[in-house]
Order: sequence, then structure tokens, then C-alpha cells
Amino acid sequence: MAISRCCCSYKKATVIVCIFNVAAAFYVLDVLLSSSSRSSSGIPWRRRHVLGFSAQEALRIQEAHEIRRKVEPHELIDRVKEIQLESDQESSGPGAIRRKAAMDIVQRLRDIQSTNNQTASQALSEWRRKRLEAARRHEFLTSCSLIFFSILEEVSKLVELGWLHTHTEPPSLPVSDSDTGEILPTVTGAEVGKSKNRKAKRCRSHDGIIPGRIVPPECHAEAHTDYDGVAVRWGLTHHTESAADCCQACFNQAKAAKPGEMKCNVWVFCAAENGCYSPDIYEHKHQECWLKQADEPKLNFKGHYHEEYRQTHQNAPVVVPWVSGVIRE
Repeated sequence: MAISRCCCSYKKATVIVCIFNVAAAFYVLDVLLSSSSRSSSGIPWRRRHVLGFSAQEALRIQEAHEIRRKVEPHELIDRVKEIQLESDQESSGPGAIRRKAAMDIVQRLRDIQSTNNQTASQALSEWRRKRLEAARRHEFLTSCSLIFFSILEEVSKLVELGWLHTHTEPPSLPVSDSDTGEILPTVTGAEVGKSKNRKAKRCRSHDGIIPGRIVPPECHAEAHTDYDGVAVRWGLTHHTESAADCCQACFNQAKAAKPGEMKCNVWVFCAAENGCYSPDIYEHKHQECWLKQADEPKLNFKGHYHEEYRQTHQNAPVVVPWVSGVIRE
């Protein structure tokens, strides 16, 4: 009798454990199904059924979800994503490429210096010499342009003081030392002119005087000027000895043009020995001659590049190096 009671108790315990396991299995299965299948209100259908939500309660929960989505800072999130994208582009953009190329060049130069290769050392010295010459030419052009505009400023002061109209001794003007920046003792206007003339003798090719043979008047040559127009002759492959020859090439093209073809009426010549600046992607060299056509010629640049422009275009010099002319019939 005791043995039968013990067996019954074991059977009952086994049944209870099985029922508990089945219930746990159903609960786990319900959780898995509810996580994979969601209704349009964002609440799992099985979970809603288990929790016993009514239709009104489900509607309120759906409205709460919609309100929460509306108050999310979407603009801020989009802006953060844009900033992350910009930072990724900057890290892999042209600036990073240039820095990597510069580091590679520095490493190669160090390798050349560490070896005893005489040919490589000579090539390195020649490359350094050319870079120094290019830097000196750029500095020379900048200093000459500053001298030229300082002369114009002082002449305008003399005009305001009435010296050019009275033909008397020029009034005294303060002169600053360009090397130290200190104000020197007051000198007369004549002494100022002599000093500036001595400094400007080196810069005659940059103060409006066109190098080469004299340009005919009918060419209407303008120094430090760049006119726009449609290219009739590509200047990258068309070089002339002087601005006068470039103008003559424009005349020749206009005369030889067939009916219906564009006729040259604008010529642009690169007079700078170290090349001419242009905001395009090409490298413009000395003696380039561009033949253009324009019904109403418009100026690209004249005189000098403004400070604001040079801040955004770091390769731009102070003075416009081009010489241009518009041929008028």
C-alpha cells in the first residue's frame, strides 16, 4: 500500500513537471512569434491578445507611437549624418591625397640623401634650384605690383595737394621703409619719385609696358587684361613670339575665315615668362596666344586680382599677367 502511494506521488510529480514544461514552451513560442509579426499599430498581435488590450487602448498606444515619432529631431539626425559623411569625404579627399603625396616625396628625398647615388643627388639639387627660382619670380612679381600701386597712390596724393596744377616743388610726404616698416624722416615729393623710379626699373615688364615689338594701334592692346570669348584657336597649342604677332594672327584668321565660320575679334597673349594664371585646370605657359570671338567682349580680369579672390584662389598672383585686345571693325 505504501509502495502504490509512492508511485502515485511520482506520477503526479512527473505530470506537473511536464505541464510546466509545455506551458514554458508555449510561452517562449508566443514571445518569438510576437517579436516577428507586428500589426500596423506597432503592437504584436499575439502580445495584444495575451495582454488583453481593447481596440480603444490599442488606438491610444498607436497614437502615442505616432506622437513619439513626430517629436523626434529628424533635422538634427540628418545634419549629424551629413557631418559624418563630410568628415569621411575629407579624410579621403584631395587634401588627404596631397598630404600623403607630400609625405611620400619627403620619404624619397630622405632615401636619396641616405644613399651615395650621385645622379640622384644632382637631380635633387637641380629640382631645388628650379623651385627656388620659381619662388623668387613669384615674389618678384608680387613686389613689383605693390611698388606700382604705391606709385599710383602717391601720385594721387600729389594731385589732391595741387602740385601737378601749380608746377611748384612737390609737398613733403612721409616715406616708410619697406624692409622694417618704420616711418622714415619726411622727404620731398621729388625724392619720393626718384626712390620709386629706382625700385621700379626692375619691374617695367609688369607696370603696363608690353614686352616684345610694338603692338599696332589697331590691335587695341591692354596690359594686365583678360577678355572672355569663344576660342577660335586653342592657345595651348598656338604660341607666338610677341603680343603683336598674336594680334596679327587674329587679323589673319578673320581674313581667312570662310562664310559661316567664326572670325577672331579678341586676342589674349601670355606675356609672363613664368606662365600665366587662369582659374581653369590647364597650365598656361609663356607666349600662349588665344584667338577668340565674342559679339560683346566681356572682361574676365583687369589690373590685379582682388584680395578676396586671392584668398579663395591661393595660386592667383597680384597682377593679371595676360595681355589682351579687342579688334573693332
